[in-house]
Amino acid sequence: MTAARTRFPDVSRTDAGVALVTPLYVGTPELQRAEVERVLAPYRSGPLPEGFLSVSVFTSTEGENVLTYAQWTSDEAYRAFVRDGGLGEPDENTTEPVRYKLYRGRVLEPGSVPTALVAPVFDVDGRDRQRRSIDNLVDGPLGTPFPGLVASHFHMSLDGTRVLNWAEWVDEAAHEGFMKSSRPKECLEAITMPGVRGIGGKRYVLADAVGR
Repeated sequence: MTAARTRFPDVSRTDAGVALVTPLYVGTPELQRAEVERVLAPYRSGPLPEGFLSVSVFTSTEGENVLTYAQWTSDEAYRAFVRDGGLGEPDENTTEPVRYKLYRGRVLEPGSVPTALVAPVFDVDGRDRQRRSIDNLVDGPLGTPFPGLVASHFHMSLDGTRVLNWAEWVDEAAHEGFMKSSRPKECLEAITMPGVRGIGGKRYVLADAVGR
């Protein structure tokens, strides 16, 4: 096992067959910290599971939400880990992760180190709308640099119902500057089409991570 890390996950690593993303409302900073420990506990003792690559846990800056991003070589490897009891006793309140695959994106500030994450999600009707909404953004308003926007990586859910924009920022101030600019309006216009509905996204910081 490797030690816990404080760097953002490499979402473009070629050995990642699936990204398991779990957004969770917990309510308080104290419960955020408890959830971070709960998520990472199975990976902190003993050998890492077969097929596991990384797990990164982010906490929202308003102190209420937790976002987990886990990379595995395949969904089958993750399901085998769960089936074999790797996550402990089953809990009926456990949130099932959304399965995503990286589609495309842009690194806009090579060399910059992100410290803030914004992860907007779109609810979409099928794979055509997944691709069209992403292409419109990457080839449009999110394809050109903006101060402090390190990278924007778009994921498509395997069931064809969601798009995740994994947007990495130098810091929170950079994202605040973006929100005051004309870019959000341009992004909204780029995805305004039948079958695409924005759900929104919160701002996060990395709490901790474990990986190979």
